[in-house]
Amino acid sequence: MHITHFFTPMSGFAYLGMGALCALAQRHGVEVVHRPVHIGKVFAAVEATPPPLQSAARLKWRRTDMMRWARHRDLPLREQPKHWPVNADSAACMIIAAQQMGLDGTALASSLLSAVWARDLDISAPQVLTGLADELGLMGKELMQRTATLEVQQIYEANTADAIAAGVIGSPTYLYGEEFFFGQDRLAFLEEALSHHSAA
Repeated sequence: MHITHFFTPMSGFAYLGMGALCALAQRHGVEVVHRPVHIGKVFAAVEATPPPLQSAARLKWRRTDMMRWARHRDLPLREQPKHWPVNADSAACMIIAAQQMGLDGTALASSLLSAVWARDLDISAPQVLTGLADELGLMGKELMQRTATLEVQQIYEANTADAIAAGVIGSPTYLYGEEFFFGQDRLAFLEEALSHHSAA
């Protein structure tokens, strides 16, 4: 069994949940499979309004909730990042490319999420992506080249199609067995499911 992590690299809530997700997976000895998706297509499939287009009141609540979770998890967080929303296609494909090359996709995904929400970096910029990968020792130039390959693009499309087919409504969503959990604030329920499976 493993946890499938459907997310977009520009997701603030995926950023807030990433460390906790990896920690609980480690506690229970399960692998996390990161599957970046095109979140715009996911929202369109479920007729949801993307967060940047929501009302001022909803955006205000979103920022408040995120700041509370950041304090709860002791994470740095820009309340209004300079580069959000952002085109996250290349960042998503870089994570996929890293996984294809047998590199540390978890570390790269964490770095990209943090880049948006803690460092005010533009993850649509090739030089930023290359630099972030290089910081991790992950051959940024080669990864950047692989993001445009047909194989990587097809995996990105397949991730998105599979997320929609599974009923995913936003980022992050965690799929474990037959159950899925939407939102990093549902990680306690995911851990409960893991505990029940371990005890069975």
